[in-house]
Amino acid sequence: NILNNIIGMSCSEESGSESSSEWEDEEEAVECACTCLFCPVKLSSAEDVFTHCANVHEVDIRTIRAKLGLDFYSCVKLINYIRAKCPPPGAVAVLESPPYPWEDEMYLKPVVDGDALLQYDFDGDEESSDRASPSKQTRDLSVEEYEQALSQALSELASMRLAVRELFKEDQAVPTKRVVTSEQEDGYFSTYTHFSIHEEMLKDEVRTDAYHRFITQNPSIFKDKVVLDVGCGTAILSMFAAQAGAKRVIGVDQSNVIYKAMDIVMENGLSNKVTLVKGAMEEVQLPVEKVDVIISEWMGYCLLFESMLDTVIVARDRWLLDASKVYPNQCSISLVAMGSKMEYDSRVCFWDDVYGCKMSAIKEEVFLEAHVQCVQPHDVISTSDVVKKLNMATVKLPDLGFKAPFTLTMLNDTICHALVGYFDVSFDSMQYPVYFGTGPMDTPTHWKQTVFYLKKPIAVSTGEGRRMTVVY
Repeated sequence: NILNNIIGMSCSEESGSESSSEWEDEEEAVECACTCLFCPVKLSSAEDVFTHCANVHEVDIRTIRAKLGLDFYSCVKLINYIRAKCPPPGAVAVLESPPYPWEDEMYLKPVVDGDALLQYDFDGDEESSDRASPSKQTRDLSVEEYEQALSQALSELASMRLAVRELFKEDQAVPTKRVVTSEQEDGYFSTYTHFSIHEEMLKDEVRTDAYHRFITQNPSIFKDKVVLDVGCGTAILSMFAAQAGAKRVIGVDQSNVIYKAMDIVMENGLSNKVTLVKGAMEEVQLPVEKVDVIISEWMGYCLLFESMLDTVIVARDRWLLDASKVYPNQCSISLVAMGSKMEYDSRVCFWDDVYGCKMSAIKEEVFLEAHVQCVQPHDVISTSDVVKKLNMATVKLPDLGFKAPFTLTMLNDTICHALVGYFDVSFDSMQYPVYFGTGPMDTPTHWKQTVFYLKKPIAVSTGEGRRMTVVY
């Protein structure tokens, strides 16, 4: 049945005894029931529908098929995806690279029975100006070919299921330096496809509420403006901006979560204002020449670990009319000392005796990595010092690597086991400024703090000033 459903016909190979008049009746019925992919208009043929989509909705399915290199089965999936999900035309037209939202084998099954568009001879567009009969093209395909397509789709689905297992762990270690290959970059963005990551960020009330208050309490910044949301994720900031009165909002994200975001925007009735574009910010072409405002939640651990600041800088320099309209507009990184024998024993000394075995080789790695964890306020043993300030209007890519001296004054006589990094964020120079911090004394966030353990703990005294240098 599923093979018959794919081609949208009820006939099988055993029905070859049907009369030619029955075939002619079926072909005539197909030609009289062609509904547009994006509106209720009915046309006389599949070719007329594609021409109508190109002229009226600015979505040329045949051009998309050629540009993306789609085979027959992918075209079937594309058409059924549009029928099932009803995405806005612009969301289909901007797609440039895989994976595509219609890759699930579920889209091999027709949404509309006898859909003539599924029987269109796309291959004939390239091979000859005289297109073959759509019905005949479909009937010539063998059962073996359909089974091969299904097998390939199931294999791809299995690969996707394996990818789902690659989630962030509760206490993941963050490398102090990140050299990104193309394969690693794909993995980085695929991580943000998993809904649990977005659930964690959205439930971070410090983070999400700060953006919401900034946008909703300062509507004059957004009213009648064109806004760019860099790394839009679920499009929550894009929707905030639209609700604040933005004339148009463009959200860009490289991960597949943007397909869910398209559904979210539509569900909230904001498709007329919010346009979402999948791709790397450095490579995409926006549907406008310039934007008035950039919003982005780009911050990583300790601000710059795994952050998107370099991408925001590129977007600012390429698309923004006024460089001062990047929000948040001020950020800083601070360091403080931590004293906690319990944490040090758990994370460092643990490797000295693992069920009677020494694991010094792994212990050495502990000091080469930064550890993301929540530091208890009572474990803070010094004053803090700001080691880097960033003004989003003027920061340049070379500024993201730096060397800075800092001084920590000890608060009591104790042992220093680690240094702790965190960051503060400001939306200022406006009527209602907003601020939030991620330090040990602040309300915990999903960023937690970033801890650097010392190879040899240091004894310190009350009032002692320790002068050090940080290199990033």
